[in-house]
Amino acid sequence: MADVMIDITCPVCTTVFKKKAKDLKDGTTLQCPKCGEKTTIRGTMFTDMVTNLEKGGKGGNA
Repeated sequence: MADVMIDITCPVCTTVFKKKAKDLKDGTTLQCPKCGEKTTIRGTMFTDMVTNLEKGGKGGNA
């Protein structure tokens, strides 16, 4: 299966950049490529979504 890409929006400058969902584990720190703002991922929302997709789901939590 192709890697699921997630749009990340910087909370400071609103730049949108992409990251692989499987790489967005709890505690991962991302840095905005434009302004340098660092954001830490909390929870397992992105990795849970990839797991669900790999099992044939639609990626939602409903």
